[in-house]
Amino acid sequence: MFVRLFRLWAVGREEQRSVIPVMHEEACKLGYKESAALACASLFELVEGRMGRKLKPEDGSSPKFSEDERGLIDLVRTAPSLMEEEGMRPVPDGISAAIRLAASCVCDAMGIVANPTDATFDRTAHYLQGASPATITNAEHARGL
Repeated sequence: MFVRLFRLWAVGREEQRSVIPVMHEEACKLGYKESAALACASLFELVEGRMGRKLKPEDGSSPKFSEDERGLIDLVRTAPSLMEEEGMRPVPDGISAAIRLAASCVCDAMGIVANPTDATFDRTAHYLQGASPATITNAEHARGL
């Protein structure tokens, strides 16, 4: 669902129109919190600003993820562990406080409680520095990220 919201947002960005209401409707249909669409849109905008370029989605009907979608998934998977009080991890280079907070809001709104590996942290840092993220598995795709 997270990737679906990103793809809706990207279409709106390209067409220069707000798709927040459509994103909100989609998220609410599946029982996510009222804040899910806005949290996602904020995260996408912050990451684009950090990257200095437009994020690229895969085709809307494709079961595959684009490199940017894989990077966003890693970022969201990383966020819960970065924000926990106990066992606070060092923040990878490139992940600003605003991006961490936005990603944590997405996790809260969508019920994401992932526990990423060290490799996820490394991929997230490299992605936000402009490198290509590693491949996300079909199992992760099936879980709705």
